Amino acid sequence: MMTRRALLVGMLALAGTVGARPALAADAPSPAVPGQAPPGQADAGADIDIRDSWMQILQPDRRIATGYFTIENRGKDAHLLNGVTAPACHALYAHHTEQESTGETAALFDHLALPAQTVLVFPPGGYHLICSGYDDSVQPGRRIQVTFHFLGGTTRTVPFDIRPNPDQTDATP
Repeated sequence: MMTRRALLVGMLALAGTVGARPALAADAPSPAVPGQAPPGQADAGADIDIRDSWMQILQPDRRIATGYFTIENRGKDAHLLNGVTAPACHALYAHHTEQESTGETAALFDHLALPAQTVLVFPPGGYHLICSGYDDSVQPGRRIQVTFHFLGGTTRTVPFDIRPNPDQTDATP
């Protein structure tokens, strides 16, 4: 089981802050102009690719599904994911299969740094999305729309294919 300290170190490494020099006041971005993205963030829509996105119904009786995806920042600037939403899900949050769930782990996708030229994979068995309280549109064979929100207001809406729980599929020929 990963400890909170290891998680924090991993998150800092992901954010590119381990070993970096301390930020100075002169390094701070200039104040954002209302209606404009912070410096370097306006390109998030063009820089970010989200693919291999799918959900699996995990507990239909409790209306819980799990979501998996790959996200790539192809740009020259780091981008900050600051939320993930889906109209079909009452709540959408992060979870790790092998780790105790806490408020910090659940909020991962509310403040995830995506370093430049980086690919992050959220697979079964690792960090992934939890869609709880889903509506009737979450059915095997269908798709739902999931929107990724980035600092500066850019969004990317991606279809997630819905798959049944493999433990509940009919295995007869």
